Amino acid sequence: MTAATIPFDIRPTLLPDNAPADVRVWLLHIDFSAPLDSAIYGVMIASERARAARFLRHADAARFAAVRCALRYLLAAETADDPARLAFDAGERGRPFLVHPDAPDFNVSHSGAYGLIALSRERRVGVDIEEARATFQWRDLAPAVLTDSELRAIEALPDDTARSHAFFDCWTAKEAVLKAHGDGIGSTAIPMHGFAVLPREGARYAVTRNAGEFDAVSLTAPRDYAAALAWSY
Repeated sequence: MTAATIPFDIRPTLLPDNAPADVRVWLLHIDFSAPLDSAIYGVMIASERARAARFLRHADAARFAAVRCALRYLLAAETADDPARLAFDAGERGRPFLVHPDAPDFNVSHSGAYGLIALSRERRVGVDIEEARATFQWRDLAPAVLTDSELRAIEALPDDTARSHAFFDCWTAKEAVLKAHGDGIGSTAIPMHGFAVLPREGARYAVTRNAGEFDAVSLTAPRDYAAALAWSY
């Protein structure tokens, strides 16, 4: 099975040259017009359907369902298994994994009209995509996300647009690192403001070692989005 045979608008993402060759990332364009009982969501199991049904907004349910189904198809291609038969579990910190003897590591993210899926057979991966809304008041979140030096670097940029873009770049990079590690934005073990990803050289972030042994790069994202990939050494 290839991306061309998956019943979703999904395409491989071209990664920067310094990303490991074993890591692959796909960008998913989510179709909000498809009802949850449509055939494209046919590989979801009962518990996933129940989870999707609990969302109050159809858009949120569609994001979850589309990313989960696309992930099932990609993992089925990796393991030569039936996408509807794949079983997932979670580690002690809630990080999901595929229960399969030939399972690759994976991570997913979604925001707005897009999702990202990362896979690797050799290392842990984390991925994040965020809709970078121009109206978002990023300074309200800055103390929880940025180190003092990162905030100073962003504030030194020439205009509000550049500052907003830089904040979202940092946010997605840090979220990707924490997701590869196994923690999320609410982590107390490794808070976002407790490690740095700036300065950035090209696509490569300078992840400080107190975040663990991880690297991160920015990804080419759709207009008005920011995205990042992280991986373990």
